[in-house]
Amino acid sequence: MFTTKKQTTPIWFLAILLLSAVLFTGCSRSKTPETNPPEVPQVGVIDMDKAINAHPKYQEWQKLKQQAATLRQQLSGQGNPTPSTAAAPALDLQGSAAAGLQAAAAQEFNAKMAAKQQELQVALAEKAAEVHGELSSQLKAYAQELDKEYQPQIFNQQLKLQTVRLDEKQATEVKKTLDALKAEQAEKMAAKEKELSQSVDVLMAPEKEAKEQELAAYAQKVNAELNAKTSSQTANMSAQIAQPIIPSATTTANTQLEQQLGMKQQEINVLEETILNDIRDKTAKVATERRLDTVLTGYQVNITAVDITNAVIAAFKK
Repeated sequence: MFTTKKQTTPIWFLAILLLSAVLFTGCSRSKTPETNPPEVPQVGVIDMDKAINAHPKYQEWQKLKQQAATLRQQLSGQGNPTPSTAAAPALDLQGSAAAGLQAAAAQEFNAKMAAKQQELQVALAEKAAEVHGELSSQLKAYAQELDKEYQPQIFNQQLKLQTVRLDEKQATEVKKTLDALKAEQAEKMAAKEKELSQSVDVLMAPEKEAKEQELAAYAQKVNAELNAKTSSQTANMSAQIAQPIIPSATTTANTQLEQQLGMKQQEINVLEETILNDIRDKTAKVATERRLDTVLTGYQVNITAVDITNAVIAAFKK
């Protein structure tokens, strides 16, 4: 789980609905029979700002933001001719109507994307459960094979200790053999568990990639549909509000810039989701590998925790 101690990343970025890929950490947490895992820190920390800046898509995100800023400057710099006293109320009403349509389109886009993300998350969770079940069955079958191989030997050594009169040296040797058998069985079980845990990523990668592509395609489709709908509504409303007024070239240019800005902002939102999604995914994997129960996304004072920021950044390059 993620616990925030300090807000270092903008709230609007962290609050994006995520297509969470941390659904698959459960398999790697299954217990290994008769093993004593080494003590490791239970808490980790990650510098979200540093991780975001190091993400492969960070420059692309910055470029989109610069393009959006340029569009805003163009909008603010567009000069409108001074309207006549009679035309001023109509022009003000047109601007308000256009802004309302843009806000409604953005709200509809967010609602549809949230619903689609939920749909894909459910499908991905079902697939993860299926993979987890298959791997659990394999692990259980392997454990039974090891029991068949090692339990008779372990039982024989235990029987010697309990029923046969042994001197101290003989008892020590039997005990040593018994411990070695148990350790060998545990090591094989741990190796198998690690092997199956690592295979989760391989098995889920095609499904995850397909869902990401589906989400991106859906975002483009919804974006195009809403832009067309908003343009049509804006044109119709403008005609109804100010039929006597011939739209100036500046008004038309403003409308086009507003539409371009809306599309650009939606691209930025989708890319932000992708970046944070990937960071959450990599963080979950690193946390699983290091057996961390909690990862803090920010902190104000030194605490006894493992900083996994660099490990997450390194995972981007794999």
